[in-house]
Amino acid sequence: MVVYINRSVLGSSAKFAEAVGNFTQEVADLIRSQAGVDLSTESVADLLLASSRLNEYDCVVPANRRRILSSDAVKRWVVEKLCPIMVSLPLSDPDILRLLIFCIEITEQMFEGGSRATISAKGFRERQRRYEEILITQFIGKLGEVLLKRYLENLFPNANIELDWDISPDRQRYESDIPNAIHRVSIKSSPSLAGIWAEGDLECEYAVMVKCIVPRATLLQFFIEVCGYTRLLDFAAQHIPTEDVRFQNYLQNVRERVRQYTCGSIQTHLTGIISGYFVAKEHVPVEEGEDLEYLGKVREKRYLVKLNELRWTRDDWLRFLADNGLLTS
Repeated sequence: MVVYINRSVLGSSAKFAEAVGNFTQEVADLIRSQAGVDLSTESVADLLLASSRLNEYDCVVPANRRRILSSDAVKRWVVEKLCPIMVSLPLSDPDILRLLIFCIEITEQMFEGGSRATISAKGFRERQRRYEEILITQFIGKLGEVLLKRYLENLFPNANIELDWDISPDRQRYESDIPNAIHRVSIKSSPSLAGIWAEGDLECEYAVMVKCIVPRATLLQFFIEVCGYTRLLDFAAQHIPTEDVRFQNYLQNVRERVRQYTCGSIQTHLTGIISGYFVAKEHVPVEEGEDLEYLGKVREKRYLVKLNELRWTRDDWLRFLADNGLLTS
């Protein structure tokens, strides 16, 4: 199959997914065999779109006055770069459970006014938001920190990385996302798999970018797999009269949708792609209002660096840990 690439295709996730067609399944199978990670074809298509926008491994090549996607180059990129920077954790992982409880608590405190953040803070675009939306925004925002910690610990058993689980109204706005690091580290998480930019706060010295792949209904998935959802359905079935055929059918439909999940058996994994890091002093912040490719206008002045300019190899991460005093002797 020949996949033709032009500016219109690169500018739209839907057009790109249509263009690559069944090739996404082939790549998904390759990722499963190389990294043991199951990704949807939708997620794979967005990852391929980002790599095509950046022309990683020269995956977009000229052909008869047009440009096509080189399947061989894409597969090399998958095997040599993408799979080695992936990490996947089950919902039952202790740090994932800590993250869930942390996000529930900080969201509660935000509504009660006990946290420095508020439900109308600038970070939430200055508008009121629903409880669940704020909780999941918090969850994804901090998930990158958990995944980075595990990724680096897997690479280097002597890595010593602490996460900041503190909730306090006295917190400073700009603190390192790794409290025991010598330098101020900014870790950004993004659910946008097609994105090509890593960002860092103006006050950071090191900036890390993590792409996160999570279920759309993350919170619901927790309750489904730890049996909370089943108990809710059982409770409803006991209290809704059996002659109420309409709602008994509704309950049956809901049970059918989650039948693939065995109560108490964790199947869902949260996956991160540790895109890499950059050293802030080596770059110039991008001004507010500047128009960037595949991003649009920059909302506020900050560091923005293309993903293919990040440091991501094992040696790069060893240098990162050493520079920040995150290795035990």
